[in-house]
Amino acid sequence: MDENNNYENREQHHHYDDCWLCHHPVLKHILTALMVFLGAYLAFYTVTDWHFKRMMDPAVQMRRFEKNMMREHRQMERMYRKNIERGMRLGEESENYIHLEKKGDAYEIIVNLRPFDNNEKNVEVSTDGDTLTVTAAGESSTKHHDKMIKVMQQYDFDDNVDFDAISKNKKGDMYIITVPIIK
Repeated sequence: MDENNNYENREQHHHYDDCWLCHHPVLKHILTALMVFLGAYLAFYTVTDWHFKRMMDPAVQMRRFEKNMMREHRQMERMYRKNIERGMRLGEESENYIHLEKKGDAYEIIVNLRPFDNNEKNVEVSTDGDTLTVTAAGESSTKHHDKMIKVMQQYDFDDNVDFDAISKNKKGDMYIITVPIIK
């Protein structure tokens, strides 16, 4: 029985000794590297093919498109809301600077001169047809920055005002422009 085992071991050993790759180790390493490269290439190709097919799937494209549209819609809403708030603040500020009152037989446009260097020369009044335009500009500086303020307010009147008789007076920090009403 030992002889049978020895014979089988010799036969198996002889089989390995006759291996063609065993006698060419460089070729063995080259073929192993080629097989690894081929396996890696096939794996990469398969994964790339899956992703490409997924990328070109219309359902995936529609979900991605909808997601981008919703994100852009939210951004536009935020920008719109900010601009509305900024416009409201600017409108409130311009109302604080220049406002119109009707007093009996005249309209009074009152300009707060504090933001405009307390100088009535920084206020310009012009007329065009039935429109009166008041433009005021000034600079204010703080510790951190300088700020230029320019406010323009237009008022449309009926034919019942006399733009030739406009009077302008300064009372403290207020510049009062009086537009008389024709009766």
